[in-house]
Amino acid sequence: MRGFVSENFLDLLLDAVCAVTPSGDFVFVNAAFERIFGYGTQEVVGRNMMEFVHPHDRAPTLEAARRVMQGHLQLHFENRYIRKDGGVVHVRWTAQWVESAGLRVAVAHDITELHQSRALQAALYAISEAAHTAQDLFSLFESVHGIVGTLLDARNFAVLLFDDAKQLLHPAYQVDVMGRAPGPVSPADAPWLARLLGQASAEEAGDSPPGLLAAALPTQDGPIGALVLRSEDPEKGYGAADAELLHFIASQVATAIERKRLHVGLQTLAQRDQLTQLLNRRSFVERLSAAVRAAQERDSELSLLFLDLDEFKRVNDSMGHAMGDRLLQSVADRLGATVRSADVLARLGGDEFVVLLEQDIGGRGAYLLSSRIEQAFIQPFVVGDATLVVRPSIGAARFPADGRDAEELLGHADAAMYGVKRQRAASREPAAREQGRLGQSTPASAAAEPFYRSAD
Repeated sequence: MRGFVSENFLDLLLDAVCAVTPSGDFVFVNAAFERIFGYGTQEVVGRNMMEFVHPHDRAPTLEAARRVMQGHLQLHFENRYIRKDGGVVHVRWTAQWVESAGLRVAVAHDITELHQSRALQAALYAISEAAHTAQDLFSLFESVHGIVGTLLDARNFAVLLFDDAKQLLHPAYQVDVMGRAPGPVSPADAPWLARLLGQASAEEAGDSPPGLLAAALPTQDGPIGALVLRSEDPEKGYGAADAELLHFIASQVATAIERKRLHVGLQTLAQRDQLTQLLNRRSFVERLSAAVRAAQERDSELSLLFLDLDEFKRVNDSMGHAMGDRLLQSVADRLGATVRSADVLARLGGDEFVVLLEQDIGGRGAYLLSSRIEQAFIQPFVVGDATLVVRPSIGAARFPADGRDAEELLGHADAAMYGVKRQRAASREPAAREQGRLGQSTPASAAAEPFYRSAD
């Protein structure tokens, strides 16, 4: 009767109670053991407890068992077990050696929800930190992948983001252990994705592919993409709790993406000339200073070109600042198409542009580039209904011959450019005087000819 009452009493407990032999074989488990681990009494009695312990936790579990058998009361030992359904359960044990029975008796409290809550809080904090520290979106997604992997099976993981037209989702980040690498996908071709993004009803979309778990990246302006996980075991896949967890994470990731995009946008505003979108003076001086330091360390050389537009002031004065701004944008585009991809192009302000050429031994690269720029400016600029002819005056400076730092190099190149400009002005004066001596008049329209041609 006493044993009957005791066993029934133990079965009323919410915590799992078990007894194992010195070698770790189960001899008794109560009803709560099945609720927590999924195995009934007949399925575990006679089997060794280590069969059920998570592989990563077996060594510390054996050490804890050894201490219990030495007579130490084990309080609040935590480890993981593999449930019958394949899931992982986190438990906190209290165990004691009962000498009279020759058994280890333990009580296990299920702390899976507590562990998940702590892990989720840690993950959210880590995502927030990554949004602040990641240099770019790809670095952010790498961090998010690792963070999600602490909570879910994320060996196959992708971040899909909409293009500007919100027609296609592109894999902004993807890791697939099977080597699969799908390209852009349209929600119209993936009904489950359309449903996820609110573009189709559940009836229209049907079920998601087996083993797939996805969550939209929500913002106030609608979804910007999705997080997608794929299990290697479609039969096991993901559960409802996993889906709820990923949706919660996705909302935090979406916030992090928007924050990072805003940060990158503000950085761009601070670094770029707003009219031409080239680097501005401050950013260029920083790049030039860094290049000078690198050249000093490598005992190398670099070159700097300084450009000024000869006829720009006349365009501005006669045709207005709006036309001048459009001309500067066209000049920036043409220069961008002329310089090499490795060169650094910037607008210092007004009609002044600069180009940095690193590792330019002997200045040959600068010489060739200045020639290409001169050739590029032979073709007039068509701005609206006007065809404008402008010519650049180009000055050059070399490190270390013409300066030891950014300011010295800029000053030398600027002076060289103005020297070229003065020479050109001087060469035009004799022709102008000769024209006056012969009594030739110059109509107002002809005076504009050097920089303006009618579109007709």
